Amino acid sequence: MMLADYLDKDRILLNVTAEKYRDMLVRMLETSAEQDKLCVVDNILQREKIMPTAIGKGIFLPRAVLRDKSKSEVIIATNPSGLSFEDYGPMQAYIIVLFLFSEKDDSAAILAQTLRLLSDDTLRSDILESIAPIDVIKAISEWEEE
Repeated sequence: MMLADYLDKDRILLNVTAEKYRDMLVRMLETSAEQDKLCVVDNILQREKIMPTAIGKGIFLPRAVLRDKSKSEVIIATNPSGLSFEDYGPMQAYIIVLFLFSEKDDSAAILAQTLRLLSDDTLRSDILESIAPIDVIKAISEWEEE
């Protein structure tokens, strides 16, 4: 399972300056084909209270499984100054990867690949230093090819 297969340059947002986690999710969902964006944001935030998706190293992996979705979407946003989510205390996110999963896709495999990729310090730095969305896709694709 390759994360790059789910990436689209129109769904990669660099240097987003949202102050609140909810605002970041709304901004990310603006790039999505999803119709009921605010409902999706509310569902993600409810899920976060039960099972947080902050994984450390400045990464948040919010996600939702959507019943009527034909293909999963992956939306990436960077926030170089760090974004906090009050429920996580002092933890900051610099890279947020939002997953809108279709029930047809293997969400566990996509998440596992993403965790494997983002555990690499160099790749995280490359993503944060990217100037254009295509640079993020290129960095991830090259790492997956190794």
